Amino acid sequence: MYCPFCSNKETKVLESRINDDSLRRRRECLKCRNRFTTYEKASFSLTVLKKDGKVQPFDIKKISQSIEKASGKADQEIISKLTKKVEQKILRKKTNPIETLHIGRFVLQELKKYDKIAYLRFASVYKSIDDPKMLEKEINQIVKQ
Repeated sequence: MYCPFCSNKETKVLESRINDDSLRRRRECLKCRNRFTTYEKASFSLTVLKKDGKVQPFDIKKISQSIEKASGKADQEIISKLTKKVEQKILRKKTNPIETLHIGRFVLQELKKYDKIAYLRFASVYKSIDDPKMLEKEINQIVKQ
Protein backbone atom coordinates (compact mmCIF):
# COMPACT_ATOMS: atom_id res chain seq x y z
CA MET A 1 0.00 0.00 0.00
CA TYR A 2 1.40 3.38 -1.00
CA CYS A 3 1.27 6.30 1.41
CA PRO A 4 -1.07 8.99 0.00
CA PHE A 5 1.16 11.71 1.48
CA CYS A 6 4.68 10.75 0.40
CA SER A 7 4.10 7.76 -1.94
CA ASN A 8 6.32 5.52 0.15
CA LYS A 9 5.34 1.88 -0.32
CA GLU A 10 6.22 0.78 3.20
CA THR A 11 3.37 1.14 5.65
CA LYS A 12 2.30 -0.77 8.71
CA VAL A 13 -1.19 -1.79 9.77
CA LEU A 14 -2.11 -0.40 13.18
CA GLU A 15 -5.62 -1.75 13.41
CA SER A 16 -8.07 -3.81 11.35
CA ARG A 17 -11.84 -3.91 11.70
CA ILE A 18 -14.54 -5.70 9.79
CA ASN A 19 -17.33 -3.43 8.59
CA ASP A 20 -20.57 -4.58 6.94
CA ASP A 21 -19.04 -5.87 3.74
CA SER A 22 -15.51 -4.55 3.84
CA LEU A 23 -12.34 -4.55 5.90
CA ARG A 24 -11.16 -1.24 7.39
CA ARG A 25 -7.45 -0.86 8.09
CA ARG A 26 -5.77 1.99 9.93
CA ARG A 27 -2.23 2.39 8.56
CA GLU A 28 0.90 4.41 9.29
CA CYS A 29 3.60 5.34 6.80
CA LEU A 30 7.02 4.19 7.97
CA LYS A 31 8.72 7.15 6.30
CA CYS A 32 6.61 10.25 7.02
CA ARG A 33 4.61 8.79 9.98
CA ASN A 34 1.30 10.07 8.65
CA ARG A 35 -1.72 7.87 9.30
CA PHE A 36 -4.49 6.98 6.89
CA THR A 37 -7.37 4.53 6.50
CA THR A 38 -7.92 2.00 3.73
CA TYR A 39 -10.97 -0.11 2.96
CA GLU A 40 -10.80 -3.50 1.31
CA LYS A 41 -13.73 -5.11 -0.42
CA ALA A 42 -13.82 -8.24 -2.53
CA SER A 43 -14.69 -7.63 -6.14
CA PHE A 44 -15.97 -10.05 -8.73
CA SER A 45 -17.48 -9.90 -12.18
CA LEU A 46 -20.62 -11.97 -12.16
CA THR A 47 -22.75 -12.26 -15.30
CA VAL A 48 -26.38 -13.22 -15.85
CA LEU A 49 -27.71 -15.54 -18.54
CA LYS A 50 -31.11 -14.23 -19.66
CA LYS A 51 -33.95 -16.43 -20.93
CA ASP A 52 -33.32 -15.27 -24.50
CA GLY A 53 -29.68 -16.43 -24.31
CA LYS A 54 -28.09 -13.00 -23.86
CA VAL A 55 -25.41 -12.56 -21.23
CA GLN A 56 -25.16 -9.30 -19.31
CA PRO A 57 -23.34 -8.03 -16.21
CA PHE A 58 -24.96 -8.80 -12.85
CA ASP A 59 -26.68 -5.76 -11.32
CA ILE A 60 -27.82 -6.04 -7.71
CA LYS A 61 -29.93 -2.88 -8.17
CA LYS A 62 -32.29 -4.82 -10.44
CA ILE A 63 -32.97 -7.33 -7.68
CA SER A 64 -33.50 -4.56 -5.16
CA GLN A 65 -35.93 -2.77 -7.49
CA SER A 66 -37.87 -6.00 -8.11
CA ILE A 67 -38.18 -6.67 -4.39
CA GLU A 68 -39.23 -3.07 -3.80
CA LYS A 69 -41.95 -3.26 -6.48
CA ALA A 70 -43.26 -6.55 -5.14
CA SER A 71 -43.27 -5.48 -1.50
CA GLY A 72 -44.97 -2.15 -2.09
CA LYS A 73 -44.25 0.23 0.74
CA ALA A 74 -41.74 -1.89 2.61
CA ASP A 75 -39.06 -0.25 4.68
CA GLN A 76 -35.80 0.34 2.76
CA GLU A 77 -33.90 -1.54 5.46
CA ILE A 78 -36.03 -4.66 4.91
CA ILE A 79 -35.56 -4.42 1.13
CA SER A 80 -31.82 -4.10 1.67
CA LYS A 81 -31.75 -7.19 3.93
CA LEU A 82 -33.74 -9.27 1.45
CA THR A 83 -31.52 -8.12 -1.40
CA LYS A 84 -28.40 -9.05 0.58
CA LYS A 85 -29.78 -12.54 1.30
CA VAL A 86 -30.53 -13.07 -2.39
CA GLU A 87 -27.04 -11.88 -3.32
CA GLN A 88 -25.48 -14.30 -0.82
CA LYS A 89 -27.47 -17.20 -2.30
CA ILE A 90 -26.32 -16.22 -5.78
CA LEU A 91 -22.68 -16.14 -4.69
CA ARG A 92 -23.00 -19.50 -2.91
CA LYS A 93 -24.26 -21.01 -6.16
CA LYS A 94 -20.73 -20.50 -7.56
CA THR A 95 -22.01 -20.36 -11.13
CA ASN A 96 -20.94 -17.78 -13.68
CA PRO A 97 -22.99 -16.86 -15.62
CA ILE A 98 -25.97 -17.48 -13.38
CA GLU A 99 -29.35 -18.03 -15.01
CA THR A 100 -32.21 -15.63 -14.31
CA LEU A 101 -34.24 -18.71 -13.41
CA HIS A 102 -32.09 -19.21 -10.30
CA ILE A 103 -32.15 -15.55 -9.36
CA GLY A 104 -35.93 -15.49 -9.56
CA ARG A 105 -36.19 -18.59 -7.36
CA PHE A 106 -33.94 -17.03 -4.75
CA VAL A 107 -36.07 -13.85 -4.72
CA LEU A 108 -39.24 -15.95 -4.38
CA GLN A 109 -37.77 -17.90 -1.45
CA GLU A 110 -36.92 -14.72 0.46
CA LEU A 111 -40.22 -12.98 -0.33
CA LYS A 112 -42.17 -16.05 0.80
CA LYS A 113 -40.50 -15.83 4.23
CA TYR A 114 -41.07 -12.08 4.48
CA ASP A 115 -44.47 -11.29 2.93
CA LYS A 116 -46.91 -13.62 1.19
CA ILE A 117 -48.55 -10.85 -0.83
CA ALA A 118 -45.18 -9.61 -2.08
CA TYR A 119 -44.41 -13.21 -2.99
CA LEU A 120 -47.62 -13.43 -5.04
CA ARG A 121 -46.91 -10.13 -6.81
CA PHE A 122 -43.43 -11.27 -7.78
CA ALA A 123 -44.58 -14.79 -8.68
CA SER A 124 -47.30 -13.46 -10.99
CA VAL A 125 -44.65 -11.71 -13.09
CA TYR A 126 -41.84 -14.26 -12.67
CA LYS A 127 -44.04 -17.25 -13.48
CA SER A 128 -46.06 -15.35 -16.09
CA ILE A 129 -49.34 -16.09 -14.31
CA ASP A 130 -52.12 -14.73 -16.50
CA ASP A 131 -54.85 -17.23 -15.62
CA PRO A 132 -56.87 -16.72 -12.39
CA LYS A 133 -56.87 -20.49 -11.81
CA MET A 134 -53.07 -20.55 -11.84
CA LEU A 135 -53.04 -17.67 -9.34
CA GLU A 136 -55.55 -19.55 -7.18
CA LYS A 137 -53.28 -22.61 -7.27
CA GLU A 138 -50.33 -20.48 -6.16
CA ILE A 139 -52.40 -19.00 -3.30
CA ASN A 140 -53.47 -22.48 -2.20
CA GLN A 141 -49.82 -23.59 -2.05
CA ILE A 142 -49.01 -20.65 0.23
CA VAL A 143 -52.01 -21.35 2.48
CA LYS A 144 -50.97 -25.01 2.86
CA GLN A 145 -47.53 -23.99 4.07
